[in-house]
Amino acid sequence: MTNTTQQCAVASGRPSAQLALTAHPHRHPEPLAALAVSPGQAVTILHTDRRENAVVLAQPAETGAVRVLLDGHARSLRADIAAVPVTDPATALELAQQAVAWASAAQYTAADRARALAEELDEQRRRHVRQLAEIRSYAIDRHRDGDICRDGLDKFLAHFDLDPYDPRHRVVFTISGSFDVTPEDGRDAGDTEYDVREYLRIDTDQVDGVDDDTLTFDVTVDDVQARGE
Repeated sequence: MTNTTQQCAVASGRPSAQLALTAHPHRHPEPLAALAVSPGQAVTILHTDRRENAVVLAQPAETGAVRVLLDGHARSLRADIAAVPVTDPATALELAQQAVAWASAAQYTAADRARALAEELDEQRRRHVRQLAEIRSYAIDRHRDGDICRDGLDKFLAHFDLDPYDPRHRVVFTISGSFDVTPEDGRDAGDTEYDVREYLRIDTDQVDGVDDDTLTFDVTVDDVQARGE
């Protein structure tokens, strides 16, 4: 009699793993562990009062249990429970299809769980950043109220690796004025307007604490009139 062997590759919960479902012609009861050397093996579990078809998902672990797919659910069974290989090709094919469906669902479930954990971690980080910002603001407010000296505030912020306190005043200014220019020979009002627009500057030397790198201004010449002869 010719032995009939059917193998179907199915993916386990981990995409890299391959499960081979095999139907065997003989049905001698063996410990489940003996049939679990090849993940994907289709087996019939022999209980004292019933039989159940299953697919081996993983070899016996140190705990002495074998992971199997039973009725669409992953379960752990004793490694010494009696079992026989599935011999019916149709049954083996049905089990293979169940294993494929389970592996696909498990893969998507794992991906969804990974995304959920990543989102949870991001939210924890955002909450941590907000808490640090609130702590920094609280310490600065206490300094402004006179409860904490500047040196104490600086040491506190440095100790907790928070941004240093760097108070600033934004000054928005408008300057309006006029002056006379004695032009050189051959220069007209347009030349004077160009010189003023390009070279007139703001002198902040007498203003304390000015950050010259932040100084911005724009010169607009309203009018240049020719006066005198």
